[in-house]
Amino acid sequence: MSFVKYVFVDESGDLGLRGSKFFSVACVVVEDPKTLSRIIKKARERILKKTLKKLPELKANNSNQKVREYVLRKIKESNCKIYGLVVDKSKIFQHLFEVKDRLYNYFLGILLREIEETGKLIITIDKKYKNTLLRENLNEYLVKKLKEEHPNLEIEIRQIPSYASNELQAADFIVWSIQRKFNFKDDWYFRIIENKIVNKNNMELWK
Repeated sequence: MSFVKYVFVDESGDLGLRGSKFFSVACVVVEDPKTLSRIIKKARERILKKTLKKLPELKANNSNQKVREYVLRKIKESNCKIYGLVVDKSKIFQHLFEVKDRLYNYFLGILLREIEETGKLIITIDKKYKNTLLRENLNEYLVKKLKEEHPNLEIEIRQIPSYASNELQAADFIVWSIQRKFNFKDDWYFRIIENKIVNKNNMELWK
């Protein structure tokens, strides 16, 4: 078993008072990040039309069914673990929507504590905050929460824009399929990867 595991995190939906009914966040854990990178690279090379290959980022929401199914089926075939968290926003106290950054940190902390790994985790998160202090607060919060669960775990956190990471783009397809199931009652894509989701039976934070 590899000492180092790589974790790629993305979210779908929003944490506004209105907007989507659900907020979803998911992560995919792999021993070799090239596993995910190759999936996105091959999707570009084999499926996308020539005019679309130069897009800065491959996103599930902007892709057609052929691309979505290709990416998700390749993820299903890969050696990875998926963890998801789904939040029904109607159950969040209204005043908490005023501190979206803390809400996001809190939900991400719950998700990552689900990961059962030893050794070292290198966690890559879609760069969400422009503010340096908010990024540092997120890193510190996640390290604290993970250490509570796994005191001997080594943790490295990176925050980069998703257009610069094929692996984060793969995570986007995963969390999109989860959000699609809960927010739109369409589980077509979710069913492709559901057997890879380690915590499938307790993804919903408040049932």
